[in-house]
Amino acid sequence: MTKDRKNRYGIRQQVLLIALIPLVAMTLILAGYFISTRIADNKSALIERGETMSRLLAQASEFGLISELTHQLSALSQGPIQEADVADVIFINRDQRVLYRSNDFHLKPNLQPQPSYQTDASVWLFTTPVTTQGIIVGDSPETSSTLAERELLGWVVVAMSTQPMHSRENQIITNSLLILLGGLVCTFIIAARFAETLTKPIISLTAVVKRLEEGHLDARVDIQSYAELGSLEKGVNLLGEQVQSSNQILESQVEKATERLRKTLHHLENQNIALQKARQRADQANMAKDQFLARMSHELRTPLTSILGFTNILRQTDLSFEQQEHCRIINQTSNMLLSIIDDILDFAKLQSDAIKLERIQCNPEQVIFEAIEMQSQSAAAKGLELSYQVDETAYADVLGDPTRLRQIATNLISNAIKFTDTGQILVTLRTLKEAHGVKQLQLCVKDTGIGISEEQQTLLFNAFAQADSSITRRFGGSGLGLVIVQKLVQLMQGNVKLSSKVGVGTEICCSFTVKTDHKLLPASEVEPSATRVIIFDRHPESLHALSDMAQPLASHIQTCATIQDLEKTLSGIEGHLAGLIFGLSANVDIANQQKLKITTIFASFKGNILLLTPALAGNTDEFSHLIDNPRLTINSKPLQREILKKWLQHAPVNHQRLKTEHSDDCLLADRVILVAEDNDFNRLLLRKIIESTGATVFEARDGEQAIKRINEIKPDIVIMDVHMPRIDGIRATSSVREDFPDLPIIALTADVISSEEHALRQAGVTRIEYKPINDTRLIKLLKMLCEKENQNHNADTPSQSEPVASTNLHKYQMSKEDLHQELITQIEGLQQAFNDNNNRGIRDHSHQLIGLAGLFELPELEHCSIALNDAAKAGDTRQVWETLTRLRRLIMHQQYLD
Repeated sequence: MTKDRKNRYGIRQQVLLIALIPLVAMTLILAGYFISTRIADNKSALIERGETMSRLLAQASEFGLISELTHQLSALSQGPIQEADVADVIFINRDQRVLYRSNDFHLKPNLQPQPSYQTDASVWLFTTPVTTQGIIVGDSPETSSTLAERELLGWVVVAMSTQPMHSRENQIITNSLLILLGGLVCTFIIAARFAETLTKPIISLTAVVKRLEEGHLDARVDIQSYAELGSLEKGVNLLGEQVQSSNQILESQVEKATERLRKTLHHLENQNIALQKARQRADQANMAKDQFLARMSHELRTPLTSILGFTNILRQTDLSFEQQEHCRIINQTSNMLLSIIDDILDFAKLQSDAIKLERIQCNPEQVIFEAIEMQSQSAAAKGLELSYQVDETAYADVLGDPTRLRQIATNLISNAIKFTDTGQILVTLRTLKEAHGVKQLQLCVKDTGIGISEEQQTLLFNAFAQADSSITRRFGGSGLGLVIVQKLVQLMQGNVKLSSKVGVGTEICCSFTVKTDHKLLPASEVEPSATRVIIFDRHPESLHALSDMAQPLASHIQTCATIQDLEKTLSGIEGHLAGLIFGLSANVDIANQQKLKITTIFASFKGNILLLTPALAGNTDEFSHLIDNPRLTINSKPLQREILKKWLQHAPVNHQRLKTEHSDDCLLADRVILVAEDNDFNRLLLRKIIESTGATVFEARDGEQAIKRINEIKPDIVIMDVHMPRIDGIRATSSVREDFPDLPIIALTADVISSEEHALRQAGVTRIEYKPINDTRLIKLLKMLCEKENQNHNADTPSQSEPVASTNLHKYQMSKEDLHQELITQIEGLQQAFNDNNNRGIRDHSHQLIGLAGLFELPELEHCSIALNDAAKAGDTRQVWETLTRLRRLIMHQQYLD
């Protein structure tokens, strides 16, 4: 700030300031001293005059005060009162009574035995005491001593006015300021002349330098000075000549560089145009890739679903052992191919950054358990022990993406099962750290499989690559599992660590980050049960997992690793205040030995019994003799924590699993489900599937009607078709979410492109189900959504990749005749839309045909319907007419059944 202020002044002003400031300062000091001295002298003169006049009047007024002759006192005051500066003369007797005063205004003199004076703003009072003079007779000391004692007769007070003094002071100040001003003017004139003489050449130099700065390189200084200033003027002229010469050379070089830059920019512009065209081609290629993936998903899934369905039907017939084996191989390879297709689709989405993580409330322990539950059948089929250990701090709900977490767990566990022939697989979930609303969890999957060498580990995270070619031939797979896991974990701000030893096994640990929120419902506190719990399992990891799970739920736990220890422990227990958890081994030989002891052990034990079997399927004939035991509960391994809670609290556990694995009757009793589907046939099928579970079904034919019905009936779950007239499923879901943020909504669509999936997620759907409709998966999904609602969790549902058989339409009294009638209705609607040139109607009806063809596994009809839909989107009338003619021939002559 100070620097800027200095730079504001030119050299002329600075010279003036240097010359004037000392002179002005000295003049002001001298003037101040002169004025103050004169004023002090004026005051001293007034004091001296007042004291003198008061003293003289005191000597002359002795007789008048003694005799109190006022006319004499008046005569004495006549002379002084004539003076301009005497305001009043007052005579006061010894009794302090005023005998005479010349004027009449308020005064309050201070009467003292000695002479004194008082100062005031307008009047100064000079007081002198009047005493007897006395007469000295002779030279006797005694007489002199006596006469020297004077008597106080009174006082004389002279009031001196300060107005004349102030007038003289003002005159002094005025004269002094005039003299000062004259001196300053003369000084300024002399300094200005001196500054002009000194600064004129410098200002001329400054003007020339400024013109040089502005680009007038021909500006020069007129040399008029001598000595240093003359040298400076010559130097500035020389500098201007050199700058002008350099500028001419520089301009020549700039012109050449500008010409080269112009050519470069023209080349870059051409390259940008080419790059833009290449980008457009890349975008078109990506769009074509998405469309290709969506088309291939339909094209490949449809025949594979047919193969799986007919293979399951064949396996239920009377076949030879060789034929059963062939069916098993067909089923296994078909499921493998479906898994590869899903991996390729996920990998393509990850490569194009089309996958966006959700952040919804979920329970990581429950999500991973569901992944384990899906793979438990495969592990049990190979005789592998599947264990699940969870830290106590990892049970709480968090905000994350349950679908992608389940996908990570499913890939890791399926890989572990694939490459492990004997032994066990241990899945652990632990908390690494938690701070500031963020929790870092770690999921580890450890197996006792073939292991991986250090050289082969470098290839594992490359797309379409496995440890070596022999593994690809022996075990199959796309080689994308770990690549997908790594990319998903990176999206979750985590990392993947792998440790493996050939012949010993492999452990893969994935750390990932989730959000915590104090608003989430905390896990309910459970009082430890007073029941003594005995846990038996031959496998140390499973025994340890069961013990850790039961530790906070039971007050006393005792573990047994052998049958002998178990029998010894049970022999010392009496009464019913004890519970037994018996883990059956996954190894067939060991399990058979344990089954020989089960009947005796269970019969002798008086408490509640929880039997854990490896991946319990529908076939439970070998345990039929135990069903009559009222204290027995059977569940699959690994054990879920909620099941253990209910069992310890003596709550009813799903004992019906012994009788049937898939009994749907009364599964969703007292539940209200709304089906929004514009296709009558699909709507009828969905109604029959849902009613088979005991739920109440309401219907809506379009999005607008769905919104109205939701507000009226307030259903528990909504099944919403994406493509509907008037208001589509995406807009309807967004509207419903404003009033019902927690309502589970299942979206039905035949498209698998990422853009539509992203739009559905943004709209707020809970789950996306792809057509054709699969009754098994749909029923399981509805059941899980209801269970999650009861537990105040967000919908966290099973994976699409879970292999299930296709829908058995005959189970719901849906015949081929019903299909044919629906197809005729659709083709007539298509023909009417074509005649009316209604492109939107053609697309709607063709979309309905695609769903029907996929549902009934009619690939030729589906292919023709897709072609018609694409032609309608492209606006190709000729192609629409040709495809419609072929489609009409297929339907009217029932050639789609060939």
